[in-house]
Amino acid sequence: MSLAVLIDADNISPASAGAIFRKACSIGEPIARRAYGMVKCFSSSGGWVQAQREFGIVARPQTSNVAHKNDSDIALVIDAMEFLYKSPCEGIFIVSSDSDFTALATKIREGGKLVYGMGSGKTPQSFRTACSRFFEIPPVQNSSAPKKQNALFVACPRCGAKLTASKTKSNYPCRICPSCGGVTCKVSVLDKVFAADGLKTLLETAKQHKQRGCICPDCGSSMSLLKVSSGKTQVEIDVCGNCSAVWYDKNEFETLVPSDGLIVPKVTSGKAYRREMVLTLAADLRSGHLKVLDSKSLQMVMKVSYHVPQAEISPIISTLTCQKIIHTDKKTGRISVLPQTNK
Repeated sequence: MSLAVLIDADNISPASAGAIFRKACSIGEPIARRAYGMVKCFSSSGGWVQAQREFGIVARPQTSNVAHKNDSDIALVIDAMEFLYKSPCEGIFIVSSDSDFTALATKIREGGKLVYGMGSGKTPQSFRTACSRFFEIPPVQNSSAPKKQNALFVACPRCGAKLTASKTKSNYPCRICPSCGGVTCKVSVLDKVFAADGLKTLLETAKQHKQRGCICPDCGSSMSLLKVSSGKTQVEIDVCGNCSAVWYDKNEFETLVPSDGLIVPKVTSGKAYRREMVLTLAADLRSGHLKVLDSKSLQMVMKVSYHVPQAEISPIISTLTCQKIIHTDKKTGRISVLPQTNK
């Protein structure tokens, strides 16, 4: 039996790719293997890059035009309809724990093709019963060393550098990125800032996953981007509703918990927008879709073609430089695009 395997990469951990394709191959031949998610899922630090190479997955990255919209899900549905009506494949294999695909599974089944579903144990019953058959993704097995991380997630979710085990000044265990200054530790460290009910609300909001953040460096799940306040200061942090880990970009941890570090009062806004724009520009520059000669032409293209606000142009260019996506010659001002490195 020929299958089209369609994976909701925003919803499924890349650590489960092996289990997914073992199950798919036990049913039939996966002639199409596609993964749908935001651009960052398929960046060098997004986790799915290694799975793409190992299992021959074709990435379908999406850029969110408006916050809280499920662009990736819609792209998956569109391709599923093409496979239903235009492809000779006999079955469609949908990998997601999201109940939003219930109607899609029903439509495929009514269209005369077999529809297989695969998701985590939390997958709603509505999606399970809509499929011809549903399979649960087995938990990711730990290695013989209980505290050793899965190899896919030892990297910094921002720059891909190796995280280093450390402790905060108050002796909380954490891991830091020596390259970009990011920090990850459990949400319990915020008990100095929030009351118990406040931390509970924070985790409950993270589980709702209204706005996607980076990939969790602890468990590989997609984190939620949340805005929290410490006094008069607002900070956007990434919180994992699955394992209660928190990712802080440089200086964010010290801002929220000043007793554990130096307080940095200035925190930039619009980080979610900047992250998406950096990933979009990086992809376009490296693919050759965007070609610029110098910093002036890059600024003009960002403003005219990508509609980047003037105040955001310099920070985004600085991020492209820091993440070694572009290099600007100080004498001539000419820009060269650096190749992607695999760490």
